[in-house]
Amino acid sequence: MNLGERAVRMVQLLREKGGLTRRELEVLLDTSRPTLEKTLQELLALGLLLSREERRGRGRPATVFRLNPTARFALGVDLELPGLYFVALDLEGKVLAQHRSRINGSLDDPRDCLEEVCASLVAWTQEVGIAWDKVIGVGVGMPIFWEGDAVTVKGRNLPTWVRVPAREILEGELGVSVTVGHDVHHMALAEAEYRGMEKGELFYVALRLGLRGDIRMGACLITGGRIYKGAHGNGGSLYQAFIEPEELRGLPRQQRLERIAGSFQPHFLHAIPLLDPDTVAINAAELGEDEEELVKLLSRRVQEALRSEFAGRFRIVPAAVREAAGAIGGALAVLQHVFRDPEVLWKEVVAGEKVASGKAKGY
Repeated sequence: MNLGERAVRMVQLLREKGGLTRRELEVLLDTSRPTLEKTLQELLALGLLLSREERRGRGRPATVFRLNPTARFALGVDLELPGLYFVALDLEGKVLAQHRSRINGSLDDPRDCLEEVCASLVAWTQEVGIAWDKVIGVGVGMPIFWEGDAVTVKGRNLPTWVRVPAREILEGELGVSVTVGHDVHHMALAEAEYRGMEKGELFYVALRLGLRGDIRMGACLITGGRIYKGAHGNGGSLYQAFIEPEELRGLPRQQRLERIAGSFQPHFLHAIPLLDPDTVAINAAELGEDEEELVKLLSRRVQEALRSEFAGRFRIVPAAVREAAGAIGGALAVLQHVFRDPEVLWKEVVAGEKVASGKAKGY
């Protein structure tokens, strides 16, 4: 194991286990004290470690090393166009700052729109005091379908967003690694992280408002703490899972809720027996004061309908992470990618290399 491999493994261990002493690190890394010291000094010089004297049981205090959570940052962006959410997480996944904004320009040109997103993101990081060279990556969630390396927004809301090279555009503007994913995938990841679901199955459903006032239902399966993306990145897509605004216009509140629940109930009845989840979480925060009543109504209808047909045990609950869930999940996707891939961890965190210049283009 060379210096780079040891440094990467040490960072992974400290993130997983918290504070460790020299002796504990020697054992876990299976290395000698001189070699360990060299690695420690390397990471301390990079600002990636913190150290302090702590007493553990009897005897003299020992130096305990921890990962410096604010040595690097992961950013998340949720493009619920024309709305925007930005979030910054530290290396432990703690939310440090978040911001809600809107696209001011036209949505018709995807490149112009994404360039405006980049300019707004960089300006915001400057406002909150995050140095761009400390950003290890940006996770961007969008209401998309993957077509190879390009993304398409289906439906009538954004007809010009067809086969857009979103990741290429964003990385070219920002100069850091960018992870592009489905917005509901990222929302589900944030929910699973909050619930500590490193094991088990979470079926996550989001009801989101479209540009024309339509309501669309997106879904995602989280299994073992990871997003199930399917063969082409589009896992969780539901056929015809939307309600046109004309279907709800003029209806009294209770009748409106019944119509929404009735439209989306069949999707639950097909998905739950197929996926056999432990938990079904519903995020309908964008429906405002209707959310709580709608979740209760859907839960009651689905539980009753499946009682005689499905023996699996599951619970339906309101989503716990509601505000900025997509942006939080985008940043968490960056952290997952970085800490599970030693090569990426070395380049983005330890060595500090960047996809491009490491500087945002022209901002």
